[in-house]
Amino acid sequence: MIIDLVIPSKKRKQKLDMCLNSILASIIDRNYDFSINIHLYFSIEEECTHYKTIFAPTHLPIYCYLMTEDYRVPNFWSNHLKLMKADALCYLNDDIEFFPDTLITAYKIFIEKFPDYDGVIGLNQVNIISSCKVEAAFGIVGKKYAERFPDYQVFCPDYNRFYGDFELWQYAKSIHKFEFASPAQIKHHHPCTNSKLADSTHEEVRTWLSKDREIFHKRKERGLLWGKSWELINHNTNITV
Repeated sequence: MIIDLVIPSKKRKQKLDMCLNSILASIIDRNYDFSINIHLYFSIEEECTHYKTIFAPTHLPIYCYLMTEDYRVPNFWSNHLKLMKADALCYLNDDIEFFPDTLITAYKIFIEKFPDYDGVIGLNQVNIISSCKVEAAFGIVGKKYAERFPDYQVFCPDYNRFYGDFELWQYAKSIHKFEFASPAQIKHHHPCTNSKLADSTHEEVRTWLSKDREIFHKRKERGLLWGKSWELINHNTNITV
């Protein structure tokens, strides 16, 4: 099995370094029954160049890309899914820290539950209180599961930044294709755990919250759930399959 770990990043070198160090510490010099590729997507060219320079001589499976300026969460993940050669996508943020056993634990749960890669598991943000957790905020999506969506859009295209993970969780759970991998723990260094962790990237993302919340409530009022139907309210035309 091959898993793509995919991380978008912007203006967070220190946090990204922490994230990458925790991942590398969990895979280097370990014999696993699966392979890992790390894909880093940057919004700033200088940051992309910086990490390319670091990792190019190492021959580690780490790949750096420069994203387009028009970044929308659903498009970003679906674009990687439809092009990837791996069996599954592990979707992450640059402020995530892995424990030494996170990857092996997540793999074992995923492959036991979805040996045909037709499912989704959620990683456990162990430092986030339960009332604030979305079980699918970070996780692994199997390629076969993504194939049931038009153009591999597992995240609802109505949203810009928020709530896509919530509808992903709701639908996958409704068709018995979701497993919350509680033992597969991560730390999410989010400002809700420490206000000092807030930064310009966090504030920029938050500007989309009001609009996405409005869309979420409108979709809920209409009984819409992405996957159950392809009806959209934030686009000129609906998606057909």
